[in-house]
Amino acid sequence: MKLKKLAAAVLATAMLVLTAATVSADSIFDTAKNIDSGKKVSKTLSDDQSMSYKITPTEKGTATVKVTAKTNYFKFYVYDKDGNDVGYDEDIKQGWTTAGSHYWDSKTECYIGTFSFDVKANKTYYVQIKRGSFQKGSGKFEASFKYPSEEVEEVVLMTLNLKKGDTVQLGANGDNASWTTSKKSVATVSDSGLVTAVKKGKTVITLKCGSKKQEIEIVVE
Repeated sequence: MKLKKLAAAVLATAMLVLTAATVSADSIFDTAKNIDSGKKVSKTLSDDQSMSYKITPTEKGTATVKVTAKTNYFKFYVYDKDGNDVGYDEDIKQGWTTAGSHYWDSKTECYIGTFSFDVKANKTYYVQIKRGSFQKGSGKFEASFKYPSEEVEEVVLMTLNLKKGDTVQLGANGDNASWTTSKKSVATVSDSGLVTAVKKGKTVITLKCGSKKQEIEIVVE
Protein backbone atom coordinates (compact mmCIF):
# COMPACT_ATOMS: atom_id res chain seq x y z
CA MET A 1 0.00 0.00 0.00
CA LYS A 2 2.83 2.41 0.85
CA LEU A 3 4.46 1.69 -2.53
CA LYS A 4 1.21 2.49 -4.32
CA LYS A 5 0.88 5.75 -2.44
CA LEU A 6 4.48 6.62 -3.21
CA ALA A 7 3.99 5.84 -6.92
CA ALA A 8 0.86 8.00 -6.99
CA ALA A 9 2.73 10.87 -5.36
CA VAL A 10 5.59 10.61 -7.86
CA LEU A 11 3.11 10.60 -10.75
CA ALA A 12 1.30 13.64 -9.38
CA THR A 13 4.60 15.49 -9.02
CA ALA A 14 5.57 14.62 -12.60
CA MET A 15 2.22 15.92 -13.85
CA LEU A 16 2.77 19.18 -11.96
CA VAL A 17 6.23 19.59 -13.49
CA LEU A 18 4.84 18.92 -16.98
CA THR A 19 2.09 21.48 -16.47
CA ALA A 20 4.57 24.10 -15.30
CA ALA A 21 6.75 23.53 -18.38
CA THR A 22 3.92 24.46 -20.76
CA VAL A 23 2.87 27.67 -19.02
CA SER A 24 5.17 29.89 -21.11
CA ALA A 25 3.86 28.52 -24.39
CA ASP A 26 0.22 28.81 -23.30
CA SER A 27 0.67 32.44 -22.29
CA ILE A 28 2.17 33.19 -25.69
CA PHE A 29 -0.85 31.69 -27.44
CA ASP A 30 -3.18 33.81 -25.31
CA THR A 31 -1.44 37.17 -25.70
CA ALA A 32 0.55 37.08 -28.97
CA LYS A 33 -0.21 39.77 -31.54
CA ASN A 34 0.34 39.39 -35.28
CA ILE A 35 3.31 41.36 -36.58
CA ASP A 36 4.38 41.77 -40.19
CA SER A 37 7.95 41.40 -41.41
CA GLY A 38 9.81 44.70 -41.33
CA LYS A 39 7.75 46.08 -38.44
CA LYS A 40 9.16 47.47 -35.19
CA VAL A 41 7.45 47.46 -31.78
CA SER A 42 8.22 49.26 -28.56
CA LYS A 43 7.01 48.49 -25.05
CA THR A 44 8.05 49.20 -21.48
CA LEU A 45 7.98 46.12 -19.25
CA SER A 46 7.90 45.95 -15.48
CA ASP A 47 9.60 43.08 -13.64
CA ASP A 48 8.36 39.66 -14.85
CA GLN A 49 6.20 41.19 -17.58
CA SER A 50 6.39 39.95 -21.18
CA MET A 51 5.61 40.97 -24.76
CA SER A 52 4.47 38.30 -27.25
CA TYR A 53 4.14 38.31 -31.04
CA LYS A 54 3.04 35.90 -33.75
CA ILE A 55 4.65 35.54 -37.19
CA THR A 56 3.67 33.43 -40.19
CA PRO A 57 6.43 33.33 -42.85
CA THR A 58 5.26 32.66 -46.41
CA GLU A 59 8.63 31.24 -47.43
CA LYS A 60 11.24 28.95 -45.86
CA GLY A 61 14.32 30.67 -44.46
CA THR A 62 15.62 32.53 -41.41
CA ALA A 63 13.72 34.88 -39.12
CA THR A 64 15.54 37.53 -37.10
CA VAL A 65 14.48 39.65 -34.15
CA LYS A 66 16.69 42.58 -33.22
CA VAL A 67 16.19 43.57 -29.59
CA THR A 68 17.21 46.78 -27.83
CA ALA A 69 16.49 46.66 -24.10
CA LYS A 70 16.93 49.08 -21.23
CA THR A 71 17.42 46.26 -18.75
CA ASN A 72 20.24 43.89 -17.91
CA TYR A 73 18.28 40.63 -17.69
CA PHE A 74 15.51 39.13 -19.80
CA LYS A 75 14.52 35.88 -21.54
CA PHE A 76 13.83 35.24 -25.20
CA TYR A 77 11.54 32.37 -26.28
CA VAL A 78 10.43 31.00 -29.67
CA TYR A 79 7.69 28.36 -29.95
CA ASP A 80 5.79 26.72 -32.79
CA LYS A 81 2.00 26.39 -32.77
CA ASP A 82 2.23 23.15 -30.76
CA GLY A 83 4.25 24.76 -27.99
CA ASN A 84 7.58 23.22 -28.96
CA ASP A 85 10.75 25.26 -28.35
CA VAL A 86 12.22 25.85 -31.81
CA GLY A 87 15.60 27.20 -30.89
CA TYR A 88 15.61 29.65 -28.00
CA ASP A 89 14.97 29.59 -24.29
CA GLU A 90 17.80 31.87 -23.40
CA ASP A 91 18.70 33.98 -20.37
CA ILE A 92 20.33 37.26 -21.35
CA LYS A 93 22.24 38.86 -18.50
CA GLN A 94 24.50 41.84 -18.11
CA GLY A 95 27.96 41.05 -19.48
CA TRP A 96 26.92 37.91 -21.38
CA THR A 97 27.77 37.54 -25.06
CA THR A 98 26.88 34.86 -27.61
CA ALA A 99 29.01 34.65 -30.77
CA GLY A 100 29.36 38.42 -30.63
CA SER A 101 25.75 38.92 -31.68
CA HIS A 102 24.54 40.67 -28.53
CA TYR A 103 26.13 42.80 -25.88
CA TRP A 104 25.48 45.00 -22.85
CA ASP A 105 26.72 48.57 -23.04
CA SER A 106 27.42 49.61 -19.47
CA LYS A 107 27.69 53.29 -20.41
CA THR A 108 24.25 53.57 -21.93
CA GLU A 109 22.81 50.73 -19.81
CA CYS A 110 21.38 49.22 -22.96
CA TYR A 111 21.37 45.68 -24.34
CA ILE A 112 21.46 45.22 -28.13
CA GLY A 113 21.25 41.83 -29.82
CA THR A 114 19.88 39.91 -32.79
CA PHE A 115 18.23 36.51 -32.48
CA SER A 116 17.98 34.23 -35.54
CA PHE A 117 16.01 31.01 -36.01
CA ASP A 118 14.97 28.81 -38.93
CA VAL A 119 11.35 28.95 -40.13
CA LYS A 120 9.22 26.97 -42.56
CA ALA A 121 6.76 28.37 -45.09
CA ASN A 122 3.19 29.01 -43.90
CA LYS A 123 3.94 27.88 -40.34
CA THR A 124 3.10 30.01 -37.31
CA TYR A 125 5.74 30.91 -34.71
CA TYR A 126 5.36 32.67 -31.37
CA VAL A 127 8.05 34.96 -29.97
CA GLN A 128 8.07 36.10 -26.35
CA ILE A 129 10.42 38.51 -24.59
CA LYS A 130 10.18 38.47 -20.79
CA ARG A 131 11.91 40.81 -18.38
CA GLY A 132 13.46 39.34 -15.22
CA SER A 133 12.81 40.24 -11.60
CA PHE A 134 14.45 43.09 -9.66
CA GLN A 135 16.35 44.46 -12.66
CA LYS A 136 18.03 47.76 -13.42
CA GLY A 137 17.00 50.17 -16.16
CA SER A 138 13.71 51.61 -17.39
CA GLY A 139 12.54 48.32 -18.91
CA LYS A 140 11.90 49.81 -22.35
CA PHE A 141 12.16 47.22 -25.13
CA GLU A 142 12.29 47.72 -28.88
CA ALA A 143 12.08 44.73 -31.23
CA SER A 144 12.39 44.66 -35.03
CA PHE A 145 11.06 41.60 -36.85
CA LYS A 146 12.22 40.33 -40.22
CA TYR A 147 11.29 37.03 -41.81
CA PRO A 148 10.72 35.53 -45.29
CA SER A 149 7.49 37.05 -46.56
CA GLU A 150 6.09 38.01 -49.93
CA GLU A 151 5.37 41.69 -50.40
CA VAL A 152 1.65 42.23 -50.04
CA GLU A 153 -0.11 43.94 -52.92
CA GLU A 154 -2.78 46.33 -51.69
CA VAL A 155 -5.85 47.12 -53.78
CA VAL A 156 -8.83 49.21 -52.65
CA LEU A 157 -11.88 47.84 -54.44
CA MET A 158 -14.93 49.90 -53.50
CA THR A 159 -17.10 51.53 -50.87
CA LEU A 160 -20.34 49.90 -49.75
CA ASN A 161 -23.11 51.82 -48.01
CA LEU A 162 -25.21 49.80 -45.59
CA LYS A 163 -27.86 50.41 -42.99
CA LYS A 164 -27.80 49.08 -39.45
CA GLY A 165 -28.71 45.38 -39.52
CA ASP A 166 -27.92 44.89 -43.22
CA THR A 167 -25.77 41.97 -44.30
CA VAL A 168 -23.76 41.43 -47.46
CA GLN A 169 -21.81 38.37 -48.58
CA LEU A 170 -18.36 39.11 -49.99
CA GLY A 171 -16.58 36.56 -52.13
CA ALA A 172 -12.94 35.55 -52.63
CA ASN A 173 -11.00 33.29 -54.95
CA GLY A 174 -8.53 31.05 -53.11
CA ASP A 175 -8.44 28.50 -50.33
CA ASN A 176 -6.41 30.61 -47.87
CA ALA A 177 -8.62 33.70 -47.86
CA SER A 178 -9.02 35.51 -44.53
CA TRP A 179 -11.29 38.44 -43.63
CA THR A 180 -10.82 41.12 -40.96
CA THR A 181 -12.56 44.36 -40.01
CA SER A 182 -10.87 47.46 -38.63
CA LYS A 183 -13.85 48.32 -36.37
CA LYS A 184 -15.99 45.46 -35.11
CA SER A 185 -18.26 47.98 -33.40
CA VAL A 186 -19.30 49.31 -36.84
CA ALA A 187 -19.44 46.09 -38.87
CA THR A 188 -18.36 42.52 -38.32
CA VAL A 189 -17.16 40.00 -40.90
CA SER A 190 -17.25 36.20 -40.65
CA ASP A 191 -14.60 33.74 -41.80
CA SER A 192 -16.65 33.23 -44.97
CA GLY A 193 -16.85 36.97 -45.77
CA LEU A 194 -20.37 37.72 -44.47
CA VAL A 195 -20.51 41.37 -43.38
CA THR A 196 -23.07 42.54 -40.80
CA ALA A 197 -23.66 46.26 -40.21
CA VAL A 198 -23.77 47.00 -36.46
CA LYS A 199 -23.99 50.78 -36.01
CA LYS A 200 -23.34 54.08 -37.79
CA GLY A 201 -19.75 54.72 -38.77
CA LYS A 202 -16.99 53.57 -41.12
CA THR A 203 -14.81 50.48 -41.15
CA VAL A 204 -12.50 48.76 -43.60
CA ILE A 205 -12.98 45.10 -44.46
CA THR A 206 -9.68 43.52 -45.51
CA LEU A 207 -9.30 40.35 -47.54
CA LYS A 208 -5.90 38.66 -47.53
CA CYS A 209 -5.25 35.83 -49.94
CA GLY A 210 -1.66 34.76 -50.47
CA SER A 211 0.39 37.80 -51.45
CA LYS A 212 -2.64 39.96 -52.27
CA LYS A 213 -4.64 42.22 -50.00
CA GLN A 214 -7.91 43.89 -50.97
CA GLU A 215 -9.84 46.43 -48.97
CA ILE A 216 -13.51 47.42 -49.01
CA GLU A 217 -14.72 50.44 -47.10
CA ILE A 218 -18.04 49.91 -45.31
CA VAL A 219 -20.15 52.96 -44.45
CA VAL A 220 -23.05 52.24 -42.09
CA GLU A 221 -25.69 54.96 -42.27
